[in-house]
Amino acid sequence: MRRLSAVPAVALVVFGAVACGSTTRPASTSPLCSASYEPRELVMSGPMYPPLPTASEAVPAGGRTTDVAAIKKIAATACDLPEPPSDIACTADMGPSFELRFVDAQGRTTSLTAAAYGCQFVEGLGTSRIGATPLWAALSAAGLPAPRGR
Repeated sequence: MRRLSAVPAVALVVFGAVACGSTTRPASTSPLCSASYEPRELVMSGPMYPPLPTASEAVPAGGRTTDVAAIKKIAATACDLPEPPSDIACTADMGPSFELRFVDAQGRTTSLTAAAYGCQFVEGLGTSRIGATPLWAALSAAGLPAPRGR
């Protein structure tokens, strides 16, 4: 029976970890992304700069929740969104954006702006995030109005 050397085995593990990417969330200085975040309320307003109304697509109005578990899920979803790559190219279309205002147990406010068009950027976490579709799903699961994911 042949034995593998420890050096190739370690190299294979390291290469596998690098090739598969990291599962950690992007770095953020926002208190919203802290494990100790204690939410009290989430207020969603928008759409800001609504598109022209069409018969085929309804744009949701704002909403509010004080469900702590739902707010934590929405915050975690926003914090888990990836940072955009440096070479990203987005369409130049315009559409609605929404403001999510999180209030914590101490009364501090964290505001996010989430675009429901183009690359769906989410701003307000210290670094830009991209692809707000999971955020829309988390808002819908919490009973809040949200645009349909693209």
